Amino acid sequence: MARARPQLHLLISSGSTRQPLDAVRFLSNYSTGFMGACLAREAVRRGHRVTVVSGPAAASLPVEAVVVPVERNEEMQAALRRYAPRADAVVMAAAVCDFAPRALRTGKAQRKQAWTLKLRATPDIIGTLPRRPGQVRVGFAVESRDLLARARRKLQAKRLDLIVAQPLERGGAPFGRQAVTAVLLAAGGARPRLLKRVSKPRLARAVLDEIERRCYADSPGNDAPGRTR
Repeated sequence: MARARPQLHLLISSGSTRQPLDAVRFLSNYSTGFMGACLAREAVRRGHRVTVVSGPAAASLPVEAVVVPVERNEEMQAALRRYAPRADAVVMAAAVCDFAPRALRTGKAQRKQAWTLKLRATPDIIGTLPRRPGQVRVGFAVESRDLLARARRKLQAKRLDLIVAQPLERGGAPFGRQAVTAVLLAAGGARPRLLKRVSKPRLARAVLDEIERRCYADSPGNDAPGRTR
């Protein structure tokens, strides 16, 4: 008889982040947190323990998950650094704001004034997190061109085990609840897996299958990935 597989602890980042411009305005992006929510729901469905570090988001998260709310990049980074050493897998599904103002204005900037913004790139998060042996790392890449080449560079630079590459499409995909096109790229030179017009719940199942396959690779007598617990 096959042994029961151990419960995993998944750490998932979700939603967007906001980088303030002044006391009332901020830079952000179109992320709704739906992908992170789908990953959390699927992980809970499979019986795993789930911690979600969530920036501002419209999608609701499962009540079984531990939710750590954050707003800014540095808050998300600090929370992920706190939980990452105890996680079996880290999934960076949040759309982190890639730029921040070089200088933050105090008070509220008046509309009658001209305003020239000077931006700086924000630090990468997942590539700098502490990592325990055997931990699985998953990232996401949204690109408007050179999808596979850019995703492969991120896979290597961030030392990921898997990256979900998605093209930026007309109509706003992959943001929101829309079906998406995704390519799963794994470390080690495995052949890319193309998923055409797939729903985000189905994409979440594919990602969880890959995480389980890696986490349980050294455990004998386990069932096939995706088993409902």
